[in-house]
Amino acid sequence: MLNDLKKRFNEDGFIVVRDVFKPSEIEFYREVVQEAIKERKQLDLRQLEDKSKYEQSFTQCQNLWEDYPEIRKLTFDQRICKIAAELLDVKAIRIWHDQALVKEAGGRETDPHHDQPYWPIKETNTITAWIPLCDVDSTNGQLGFYPGSHKNRNKQFINIFSGNVDEEEFLESSNLSSSEVCYQELKAGDVSFHHGLTFHRAKPNTSPSERIVHTAIFFEDGSTRGDSQFHFSVDRPNIKIGEKIESDITPLAYPIQKTPDRPLNNISDDFIGYKMLGLLPKDQNN
Repeated sequence: MLNDLKKRFNEDGFIVVRDVFKPSEIEFYREVVQEAIKERKQLDLRQLEDKSKYEQSFTQCQNLWEDYPEIRKLTFDQRICKIAAELLDVKAIRIWHDQALVKEAGGRETDPHHDQPYWPIKETNTITAWIPLCDVDSTNGQLGFYPGSHKNRNKQFINIFSGNVDEEEFLESSNLSSSEVCYQELKAGDVSFHHGLTFHRAKPNTSPSERIVHTAIFFEDGSTRGDSQFHFSVDRPNIKIGEKIESDITPLAYPIQKTPDRPLNNISDDFIGYKMLGLLPKDQNN
């Protein structure tokens, strides 16, 4: 089965592994993640229509593993991490960051993009585990991939942060061999994995309920910082260009004997606005 999954992942740039979690586990983690989001976002009282186009695509809470020990168990669950490492065909992986992505009822589509250009990682052995905590179908923010798009090794920065991405410009700049999108029917308990260079998008949420997903991004142990682009995962521990990305911000995720401790240092208050809006981890006394 694993060899078949690896073959499909290498060919398409994504795969779905069914029934990774039991229903009781999903029910537990859904409650835990919802409570974490509620706490993180308690100072953000904006309605959906008051948010930016980007924020209307999803509510985002990063590095939840730092604040919440139970979510830490989910992010570093060795079933997920082992699959991720084996799909990348590497011996060890580290966490880049985790995050909740909640598409509110009425939330707009997620614009087409691939993830790797947002990360200053020189190497491209990166993978995201997309863990739905509810069933996901065509009505509530279904995830879709452009098969084989990871084979084009160019990192194409698509600016999804400032508003709608023009479809024609995207297709022209991304050098896709096909504009076909393969959308995924996912049940709670399934896990979708995609390569950092695989182009993907998500449909709007036309259902009356929020679509809640937890994601974890992993990269091959030994990867290095490739450029000066800012990112908390490398700037927070002051990792220089060319240095290996290894710190308590990006601890080993597989293989491990126990879940890692939270990082020693809080994020600088230069980013207090992001912390107050719940995007970043809260301060804790060490």
